[in-house]
Order: sequence, then structure tokens, then C-alpha cells
Amino acid sequence: MSSASVATRIPRVRSARAGDRGFSRAEVRWLMWPPIVFFAVALGVPMIALVAMSLEGGGAAYAGMFDVPAFLSSLGRTVVIAVVTMILTMVLGAAYALAMVASPAWLRVLLLVALMLSLWTSVMVRSFGWVLLELPKGAIHWFLGLIGLGDQPVEIYQTVAGMYPAMIAVMLPFAVLPVMSALQSIDKEQLNAATIFGAGPLLTFRTVTWPHIVPSIISGGVLVFVMSLGFYVTPLLLGGPANMTVSGVINAQMSKADRPDLAAAMSILLVGGTMLVYLVADRLFKVSEKWG
Repeated sequence: MSSASVATRIPRVRSARAGDRGFSRAEVRWLMWPPIVFFAVALGVPMIALVAMSLEGGGAAYAGMFDVPAFLSSLGRTVVIAVVTMILTMVLGAAYALAMVASPAWLRVLLLVALMLSLWTSVMVRSFGWVLLELPKGAIHWFLGLIGLGDQPVEIYQTVAGMYPAMIAVMLPFAVLPVMSALQSIDKEQLNAATIFGAGPLLTFRTVTWPHIVPSIISGGVLVFVMSLGFYVTPLLLGGPANMTVSGVINAQMSKADRPDLAAAMSILLVGGTMLVYLVADRLFKVSEKWG
């Protein structure tokens, strides 16, 4: 075979290999159309409807929503609840992920199954389960009486403190999964090197493990915070009308006060604030890279 024929065959081989590894630009453009159309219909159309609804009456709803006392109080309450939920979930999520990685295989499987079942179960179902636990004479009251710690009714139902365990349970998978992925990607040679040079478990954790998982902890915490800003079902069932979040006030404006323009303006403010928080956090901590 001549050198010229070999030279003509090389580009073909290279192009075939490039085709095996990815898609052409034309194929990428066609593949992008379905998700673009989906998000345009699923998100764009509702947002346009919300904006149109909020502008009924000349846009007075944007100023009028700040004249609603329940909305103003719910803003601060929602942020505080989201921050506390984020911090507690980050701590428990990191501990849960560490326990999964350090456990024997059979226990790791059980912990993972429990986490996935929690993730796949409806938020409504889980919230009602916590209601049954926290009722004055619910499951917690029964258990305390069973072990002899008292028979008085438990007064945590429809309180702010009663919301946190349920919200943490709902959000826990989103804090555990990125940390678990980061722990599994740690180079075992680094851990072995730390042990060889005399580092104990605490020093190894502080110098090798902790720096590796901090970005994932922050990413999970940001996601938990953003999602907690829009919590509706759990605070409504466990917090009661006295502890409504912004989502609860929006629902009240729509269903009880018959002010859909105010509800739409509040919704746009909530969505816009949530998107701003996420974009800033993604810029600072690269959240999307951990979940992409």
C-alpha cells in the first residue's frame, strides 16, 4: 500500500473516532430543541401568566403586597426557617454521608435504601407522617409514656420547632448525595500517605477529607436553602396558620382574600429572589457543577 493511500485513510479513521466520541454540531442543535421547548412551555408560559396577572390594575399589586402585614412577617420567617433548615441539614447530611462511607457493606446498603425511600416518597405523605408523630397524644407521646418519661401531651405540633424535623427529613437526601459522591472520589493514596506519615484519624479528616468535601457540603446547603424558601405543605401542616411562610400567604391571597394580583406579585418576588440567590451561590460555589 502506498504512502498516499495511507495518508488518505488517516483522516477518515480520525473522523470516525471523533464521531464515536460525540455528536456533530447539527446533532447537538437538534438534541437541544426538546428541552428548550419543554422549559419554554412548563416554565415560560406560567411565568408569563403570572406577570400578566400581577399587572392587573396597573401593577399596583407590587406596591400593595408590602401593605399586607402577614406577607411582611412571612418574609423574615421564611428566610429564618430556610437558614436554620440549611444549617441543620448540612450538619446531619455530612454526618450521614460519612456514616455511609465508613459503614460495612450491608449497613451502607440499608442507609442508602432508607435515603432513597425518603427521596422517592411524596412530601405530603412524609408531612402527614410527622403530624401523626407530633400530635399532642401522637406517637411521640405514646413512646415517652412507654419508656416512663411522662404522660403529659407533647406540645410541639403546629409550632416553629415542630416544623424543623420534618423539613430536615425532606431535605436530607439533597445534602447527603453530593457529600457521599465527594467522599467516594477521594484518592485512597492520600489517606494511606497521611496514615504512613503518622496522622491520626482526626488529623487525616481535617487535612484530607474535610477540604475535599467542603465544596459539596456548601453545594448541598445552597440547594436546601433555595428549596426551603418555597416550602408550602410541611410548614402549613406542622407550623399552623400562625407560622405561615411566603408560600402559605400566597395561597391565602389566592383562595381566601380573592386577590390573585397580589398572589401573582408575591410569587414573582419569591421566584425572582430564589433565582437570584441560586445564581449568586452558583457563581461563588459552582453549585451546578456538583449537580450537573
